[in-house]
Amino acid sequence: MARRRRRKKSRIAPVMTIAVFSVGAWFGYDFWFNNEGPTGIEQLVAPPLTSDRPENGPLDGGPFRDVPERAADPFVNASATPESQHIDSNQAAALLSSARQDLSGGDLALARAHFSEALNAGLTPQDTLLARTELRKLGRDTIFSGKAIDGDPLAFYYTIRPGDSLQKIAKAHSVTADLLARVNGIANMNLIQAGRRIKVLNGPFHVRVSKSTHTIDIFLGNTFVDHYKVGLGEDDSTPTGLWRVKNKLKNPTYYPPRGGQIVSSDDPENPLGERWIGLEGVEGDAVGQLRYGIHGTNEPNSIGQNASMGCIRLHNEDVESLFELLIVGKSRVEVVN
Repeated sequence: MARRRRRKKSRIAPVMTIAVFSVGAWFGYDFWFNNEGPTGIEQLVAPPLTSDRPENGPLDGGPFRDVPERAADPFVNASATPESQHIDSNQAAALLSSARQDLSGGDLALARAHFSEALNAGLTPQDTLLARTELRKLGRDTIFSGKAIDGDPLAFYYTIRPGDSLQKIAKAHSVTADLLARVNGIANMNLIQAGRRIKVLNGPFHVRVSKSTHTIDIFLGNTFVDHYKVGLGEDDSTPTGLWRVKNKLKNPTYYPPRGGQIVSSDDPENPLGERWIGLEGVEGDAVGQLRYGIHGTNEPNSIGQNASMGCIRLHNEDVESLFELLIVGKSRVEVVN
C-alpha cells in the first residue's frame, strides 16, 4: 500500500480519543457468529468515544525518542493464536514436519494448513517463530496476492455475473470491497465487468492483541496470516477480553474528551491518524466497554510502548491495511496479557 502523507510530530498529550461520524453509523449488529451478518437499522448516533481515563502528562518523545518509526518485523508472541489445543508435542512436531514437506513440494495451501495446526497445537519458541514466519510469507502469497490456489478453502476465483457489484460479492463472503479491489488491482470498485474473473476471500478476519509483546496478530478464520506492532494504554489501561468491531470511520475528526480545541481530520496534529475502528466489549474485562478503539497516530514513537490512555494505536500505514480487513459486527478483537 502506498504510504500516506507523513504527519509532523505533535505536542498534544496522549489523551484517549473521540471520533464522530459526519452523517451516521450502523448499530444494532448481531454477534459475529450470526452468519447472516449485520441486521441493525441505519440511524444517526452519538460520537463513538474512547476511554475517559484521565491524562497523566505529555508525550514529548523523551523515553520513546529512540524507538524506530516503523518496526521491520515486530517481536512475535508464542501463544497468539485464536485457539490453543495443547495436544501432544510429538504430534505438533509431526505437523511441523509435514508443513515443511508440503512447502518443499509446492503445496502452499496444505503447507499453510499444517503450519497453522502446528502453531495452534503448541510449539517450542524456536519452532513457533519458524511457523509464524512461514505463515506470514504464505499469507502474502496465498491471501493478499491476486493468485488463488485450486482447492484453497480460504480463497478462490469467482467470475463476475451480470448485476453483481464488488460490495455484494464482498458482503456474501464477509470481507470488504476495498480488500477485494486491492487484491485484484481494481482501480474503481464501482466499475466491474461481467465475465471478469477475480479472487475472493472467505472471511471474516479476526485479530488478537498481545499486551506483553505489543503486537496485533491477524487471522483469516483460525489461520494466522500477519501481524503489526501496536501502542497500548499506560498504567495497564487497555482492558483484556473479547471485543467486536462496532463501527469504522475514515479521516475522523478529533474531539478532546475533556474539552479543548477540536482537531479536523486533515490536520497533522490529529492524534487519531486517518482511520478509526470502534470496539464494543463482549467478554472479560471488556464487557460493556464502548469507549475504546483501534486507530492511527501522529506519535509514531509511541508504537511499541504503553503511552495511550487505553486505545490501541498502530502506524498509519498499518491501520489503513487493518481497516480493509475487519468487518463491522463480525470481526472479533481479543486482547490478552
